Amino acid sequence: MERSPLINFEKLCDICSSSSRLHEFLVHHNLLFDFNRQCDCCPSGTIQLLHDKSRADGYIWRCNNRNCKTQHSIRKFSFFSGSHLSLQQILKIVYYWSYKYPLEIVAHESGLTPKTLVDFFNFCREVCSVVVEEQSEPIAIGGVGKVVEIDESKFGKRKYNRGKCVEGVWVFGGIERDSNPPKCFFVTVSDRSAATLIPIIKRWILPGSIISVFAQLRYDCT
Repeated sequence: MERSPLINFEKLCDICSSSSRLHEFLVHHNLLFDFNRQCDCCPSGTIQLLHDKSRADGYIWRCNNRNCKTQHSIRKFSFFSGSHLSLQQILKIVYYWSYKYPLEIVAHESGLTPKTLVDFFNFCREVCSVVVEEQSEPIAIGGVGKVVEIDESKFGKRKYNRGKCVEGVWVFGGIERDSNPPKCFFVTVSDRSAATLIPIIKRWILPGSIISVFAQLRYDCT
């Protein structure tokens, strides 16, 4: 699969400069859903994407039957649903988070409060946690002579945004070194005891594998 070219901040700002360009980008990358189909609420209507200046995002999915009032936000079922932030703001926040911009810089550039940003950063981590767990290999990885690197991280936040992590979820995972495409597994765990981790290792890593601890215990906190 051909990789998409990396986007720098200048290109991101260009994408966000108009609602049509931004919408095209999000649809192309499957970040917004296509609801173009026959209406479920009337026999003759079709759901179509229409410009709507009264909407913050500039678009609305609406039935073309004038007697039908069915309509959907373009954010429905997407990563953006439920947020009061604009699509442009969210996309830039995800960019800042992906490149590990310091919180104070993101707050300055976005004009948003640190609390809002911390909440969204934690949401990004939760989404990543779900994705990597759902995309884990359906079968065990490794094998005789193959190296499997294992690691554990906690996805969470600090109480009052300072001090050590006190809330969150532990994720235990492994990746088969030099596998292409990467073969890996990720599992959420309630604790990191041997009684919990050893059965997971036996379930996901084949006998004869060389197990390497990828890194020391690490906290992913905000």
